Amino acid sequence: MSTSPSKTLSPTELAKLEHSFASDPSSDAYKPLAEAYLDLGRFMEAMVVCKKGVKAHPTAADPRLLLARVYAAQNKDKKALEEVMGALQVQPEDKAALRMAGVLQIKGGEQDVGRGNLLKAYQADPGDPETVTLLQQYKVEIPRPAAPTPVLAPVAAPPPAAAEAPAAATVPVTAPPAAAEAPAATPVGRINAPSQQAARTARPASDSAPRPTQRRPQVVVEEVEDDDDEPASRRKGAPKSNGSKMLSLVLLILIPLFAGGYGFYSAQAKKRGRELKKNLDAATEQLKHDSFDSYKKACAAADLALEVDPDSTAAHGYLAYAYAIRWGEHGGGDDARRQAEEHLAAAQKGKELSSHLIAAQALIKTYSGDGKGALASLETQVKELNDQNKASSLLYLTLGLIQMNAGDLERARDSLERAQALAPDDPRVYAGLGAVYRRLGQDNTAWKNYDFALRYEKDHPESLLGRSLLMLEQDEPNYAVASRDIKKLLEAEPPPSPRQLATAQLARSLLIARVALAMPSLKPDMQQKMTEATGVPADPAKAKQEVTKAEETGFALDKQNPELNLIKGRRLLAEGNFDAAAEEIRKAIRADGSRAQFHVELAKALMGKPGGEKEASEALVTALKTMGDSPKLVVMLGNAYRRQNKLDDALAQYQRAVKDPKAKNPEARLAMGAIYRERSDWDKAKDQLEKASQEFFGQPDRVANALTELGRVYQGKGDAAKADETYQRALQADENYSPVYYFYAQLLSKDAKQSGKVKTLAAEYVRREPKGEFLADAQRLAGN
Repeated sequence: MSTSPSKTLSPTELAKLEHSFASDPSSDAYKPLAEAYLDLGRFMEAMVVCKKGVKAHPTAADPRLLLARVYAAQNKDKKALEEVMGALQVQPEDKAALRMAGVLQIKGGEQDVGRGNLLKAYQADPGDPETVTLLQQYKVEIPRPAAPTPVLAPVAAPPPAAAEAPAAATVPVTAPPAAAEAPAATPVGRINAPSQQAARTARPASDSAPRPTQRRPQVVVEEVEDDDDEPASRRKGAPKSNGSKMLSLVLLILIPLFAGGYGFYSAQAKKRGRELKKNLDAATEQLKHDSFDSYKKACAAADLALEVDPDSTAAHGYLAYAYAIRWGEHGGGDDARRQAEEHLAAAQKGKELSSHLIAAQALIKTYSGDGKGALASLETQVKELNDQNKASSLLYLTLGLIQMNAGDLERARDSLERAQALAPDDPRVYAGLGAVYRRLGQDNTAWKNYDFALRYEKDHPESLLGRSLLMLEQDEPNYAVASRDIKKLLEAEPPPSPRQLATAQLARSLLIARVALAMPSLKPDMQQKMTEATGVPADPAKAKQEVTKAEETGFALDKQNPELNLIKGRRLLAEGNFDAAAEEIRKAIRADGSRAQFHVELAKALMGKPGGEKEASEALVTALKTMGDSPKLVVMLGNAYRRQNKLDDALAQYQRAVKDPKAKNPEARLAMGAIYRERSDWDKAKDQLEKASQEFFGQPDRVANALTELGRVYQGKGDAAKADETYQRALQADENYSPVYYFYAQLLSKDAKQSGKVKTLAAEYVRREPKGEFLADAQRLAGN
C-alpha cells in the first residue's frame, strides 16, 4: 500500500490545485488535490474530494483506491477495505486494488483471502516489484511454472479412465489422490484457496516435482527343468529343451501383443478422461450464467459426463445442484425435485464431497421446508472448511440466500459479501446482494449490486426482476426504466423460466397500477409521453383491464409461486386496499410459511391501515411461534409495539433481538437508542447508538441515522461540542441523509455567531425534504 513520494506544496501550488478542482469537479483534478491533502494530513478535505471523485468517475478504481488510502492513513482499515472492494467491483483485475485488498485482508485476519488477492495482483503483472516485495513480506510463495511431465513407458496395469477427470472442487474424504495427468477443472465456488494460483502453490512439494521416468518391469523367465533329476541350469553346455524354446517363442509373441493392447487401452482411458473433463468444464461454464436456459445446458453437459463415468461425484453434484435450483427457484415441479434428490443420493455414495454437492443438499432441505435444518448443517460445514483453509464462494452464497429467507439479513449480507470477495464476477452473488440490501432498505446499494450482476451477465433475469421491483417500490419511480427491464424479460430469447416470466407479468401489473395512479396528476401531453414510455394506457378502465390480464397470465404460468401473491399484495397496498393486500399476503404465507419476508410484508400491510398495529403484532407473534426467533420478525414486533406506544414491550423485543452477543442487529439497537433518548436515559441511549453506528458498517445512510440520533443524545445532555462533532460525523458518513441538516441547524441556532451556517443547513433540509417531518421549523430557521 505504498504511495508515490510526497512533495511539500507551497500555498500557491495548493491554491492552484483547489482552483482547478473547483473549476471542473468532474475532471481528474480531484486526484492531485486529494493526494496533496493526504500528504498534508488534512484527512477531512481529502475524504470530501475523493468522494466527489468517486461520484464523477463511478467506473474507475482510482478514486476509491485514493479514498481507501485516506482511511488507511487514519488506521480505519475496515473503511479502507470497503472502498478497495468497491474499486475491485468496477475493475476486478486492477493490480493496485488487488494488492491493497490483500494487505488489508491479511491485517484483518483473513489470511487466505488476502494471500489469494496478492497472488491475483502478481498474475496481473508478474514483473511488478511492489507486488513481489509484498509476496515476500507476507511469505506468499511466488508461483513457478509447472515442470513438464516426462513421457511414461506404458507397461504397468493401466489407471482407471476417471484418473484424468477434474477435481471439480472436491474435498477428498480419504487421503488425497495422486495428481492426475490432465489439469483439473475449476467449477464455480470451488472449495479450495481463493485463487487457482494459490491452490497450485499450496500443493505438497512432491505433487509438483518432476516424476521419475518409469521403467518397463523386467520379464522374469523361469527356466523349466527337463525330465532328468538334475536341473538343466547345472549342466554346462546342455542344449535347450524344446519346451524352453517354445516358452521363449510364446513370450516373444505375447510381449508385443501385451504392449500393443496396453497402448490401445491407455489411449482409450485418456480419451475418456478428456471427454469427461470437457463435459464437466462445459457444465461449470453454464452454471456460471445463472439462467433457466444455462441450467438446462449444464444438466445436459453433466449427463454426458455420466455417460463417460457413471460414478463421477462431480457430475452428480452438478446435476443435484442444477436440478435443485430448477425445482426451487424456477418452478421445475416434481420431476426436477426427483432428479435433484436422485443425483444427491448418487453423489453421496462417492468418496468425495464437492461444493455443489454440499450446496445442493442445503437447497433441497430448504425447498423441502426444512430451512432451519439446512442452515444449521451448512453453517457447520462452512466453518469446518474454513478451519481447513478451504473457503468456498458457492457455499457462502448458498448460506447467504438461506439466511436471507430466514430473515437474518445482517448475517445474510455478511455471507454474500464474503462470497463476492471470493468470486468477484459471479452474477448470482450480486443478485443475492441486491435482494438482501433491498430488504434492508438500502435501495441505492441494492441497485448498484443488480447493476454489477447485469454487467457480468447481460440481461441476467433475476437482476432484471429485482431491479424492476425495486424501482416500483420507490415513492417516485422511474417508470420508463422499470418498464424497459420488464419488457426485456417478457421478450427474451431464449426465454426465462416460467416462474420468472410469471413474476415479470405480476411486476407488469404493479407497474400499470402505479402508472394509472400517477396519470390523473399529469397534464395531457405528459400523459401521452408516459404512455409512450411504459405502454400503459391513460384511460383508467383500460389500465385496469391490463392489470387483470397480466395477473391472470402470471398465475396461469405458475400456480405454485407464493411470490406472485406477495407482488399482488403490494399492488393492492399501493392502491390503498389494505385488507385485500393483507389477505393476498396471507395466501403467500399459507403456501410457504417458512419465509420471514412474507410475514414482514404482512406486518407492513397491517400497520399501513389506521389501527392495524395490534393485528400486525398478533400476526408477528404467531409467525415467531412457528418459525422461531427470526431477527427481522422480532424487530418488526418491537416496531409494532412501539407504534402502539407499548414502549416496555417494544424494548423487550429489541433486547431479545440482540441477546446473542455474536449476532449483529443494528436496527434493534437504533430503535432502543431512540426510546432511551426519548426517556432521557442518556447513558443507555449512547451505548446502543454507538454500537448501532458500528454494526451498520457498509450502510452509509444507516450509519448517518444512528449518528444523528447520537448527536441528539449529546444535544439533550447539553454537551454542544460533542453534539456538533457527532453531527459532522453523520454528514461525513452520508451527506444525503436529510434529517441531520435540520438537527445540526437546530443545535447551532443557539449560537448567534452561527446564523449563516444555520440558514445554510436549514435551507438544505428544506430543499431535500419539501414534505419532511420538520419542514415548518426548518423553514423558520432558514428565514423563509
